[in-house]
Order: sequence, then C-alpha cells, then structure tokens
Amino acid sequence: MNKFFTETLLDWNNNENTRSMPWKGEKDPYRIWLSEIILQQTRVEQGWTYYEKFILNYPTVQDLAAAPEEAVFRLWQGLGYYARCKNMLAAAKQIVSMHHGHFPNTYDAIQSLKGIGPYTSAAIASFAFNLPHAVLDGNVFRVLSRFFDIDTPIDTTAGKKQFTQLAQELLPHGQSASYNQSIMDFGAVVCKPQQPACKSCPLSKKCKAYQQGLTSLLPVKSKKLVIRKRYFYYLVVQHQDNIYIRKRTENDIWQNLHEFILLETTAPEDPATLQASTAFKDIMKDIRYNIDGTSAPLKQQLTHQTIYSQFLLLSVNEKPELPGYTAVPKEQLDHYAFPKTITDFLKNRELTLF
Repeated sequence: MNKFFTETLLDWNNNENTRSMPWKGEKDPYRIWLSEIILQQTRVEQGWTYYEKFILNYPTVQDLAAAPEEAVFRLWQGLGYYARCKNMLAAAKQIVSMHHGHFPNTYDAIQSLKGIGPYTSAAIASFAFNLPHAVLDGNVFRVLSRFFDIDTPIDTTAGKKQFTQLAQELLPHGQSASYNQSIMDFGAVVCKPQQPACKSCPLSKKCKAYQQGLTSLLPVKSKKLVIRKRYFYYLVVQHQDNIYIRKRTENDIWQNLHEFILLETTAPEDPATLQASTAFKDIMKDIRYNIDGTSAPLKQQLTHQTIYSQFLLLSVNEKPELPGYTAVPKEQLDHYAFPKTITDFLKNRELTLF
C-alpha cells in the first residue's frame, strides 16, 4: 500500500504533472524560503507576482536584510498577514548576523529562524538540500486522509502526530524533494478540496475514501471557524495639503501598517451618529471641521474576520492637535504601507473630495 502510493505519485509527477510555478525545481534556499513565506495563507496565483517582485528588488538575503523596513512592507502590501513580513525581515537579519549570510542547511537550524515552523523547515530542507523531511501542508493532509481513510482531525495534536509519522514513512530514500513536490501538486490539481478528479486519479483503485464514497468527508477538522465582524470608520483629516496618519503598533491585524484616524464600533453606524459619539468627540475635541464627503462602504474578508470600513473626509482650517498621529503631505501617502482596505480607498477615491 505504502509502496504503491509513493511510486504512483512519483510516476505521476514525472509523466503527468504540468503544474508550473517559478520556484519549482529551485535549489537556492533563499528563493525557496521566500516562496514558502509568501504562500503561507496566500493562493499561488496571488503570490506569484509578489515572489517575482521580491526576487527583483532583493535578489539575495543580504539585500533583504539591509532593506528599509518601510520599503519591504510596501512591497508586501496586499498580501495580508503582515506578521509574515515582519518575521521574514527578522529572519533575514538572523541569517546575516548569525550565519554570515549563508542560509542554514539543516532542519533544526532552519527552524530556529524567526517565523519558520515545521512545515517550512521541511520544505526548505528537502527542496534545497534534499534532506529526508516530509512536508505537511493542507494538500498533503487531504491526500493522505483520503487515500488511507484517516478521520483523526488534522487540527489536533493526535492528528498532527499521526499524519507526521505517516508522511515520514512514505518518504522515498534520496527523493524527498521530488516526492514532496509530487504530493503537494497532486493535492492542488487532482485531489482537490472540491470536485476532486477521482475518476482519472491514478491512486483511485486503492484510495479507501473513494472506494467507500467518503471523499467529501475528509479530511476532518475538529474546530469550526468563527468569523468575527468588525466595523472601522476612518477619519481622513486634512489640514492644508497634509493628511494625518499613524502606524498600527497594537497586537492586532495589520501591525506595522499605517492608517488614518480610526474609530471602531461594534455595529454599523451612520455618519451623524458617529459624529455624536463620545469616541469621535474625544478625538476631535474642539477642532472645527467640515465634512467634505463619505466613501461608499468597503468590505475586506480575512480568515477569521470580516472588516467593514467607511471613510469620512474632514477638512480643518487650523492645525489640529492629534496625539499619536503624524501630518503627511497627501502626495507622499504612496510612500507608506497601508492595509488593503485603505489602499483600495486611495486608488478609487474621488479626487474632488480629497
């Protein structure tokens, strides 16, 4: 069973796998690492262009380590999960300072880098150095759970242990890079989450889930995803040609990105109610302002949260006192990294209102 599984995947990879990505077959650990960090929580189609931009702007880990933080965050803008970018910068500096600019070449040393866990360590170790470490991502969990009919929840300690042991047992000697690429691609194009290509699947004749009609039930997760709704109202305060912004430093979404003055509410508010709120008055105090316009509501879907945003454009005649916020010439806003909600607003705004 195990031999059939591994040999069939390798044969499929050699003869039928046409999935193309710029990092496939790459042996440079820096480039492999970049691709893996970018693809965490990101679709291949979206991550592809970001990978190419990073390689163009920072062709070596030394270049990335020496780059200004704001420039790197600007390049990352739109990918989300910005902690990945912050950790990536920290890891690049670790490689330069602790490893003399050479990417570490053992599983444990790779995993000691900031932001790198077991999966990414295994991927870099196997793809760059052909070390015998099996990868376990969503595609691999799905293929293994279906073929071997494993209903242990993949998001539990017991499940991770069981799948890790099985994945390692299936790893062919000396072919870890080819095998890991095979099973990940197989899960992406054949054993897909929805509408898997079971009838043409070379594993189907021995796939337990397919034989028993259980494909749609596997893999199993124990926890149901709860989506939190949040309502963001941004005050875009303009004095002369300056706009007031700040960097988000709280341990929350979009950390290290910039934003306008933010009022968060627990439910939708209309502009009149918002202006009458204590939070609005605490910020604006005695500042005299005009409302020049309001944006259409915007929505951004994150994995665990839905962000509903709206922008109120305020102009003031006298320079306001807004502690924690910095006045930035509006023509220089493009020099700062903002979350996608704000970049969408800036791209689509009516210039007559701003």
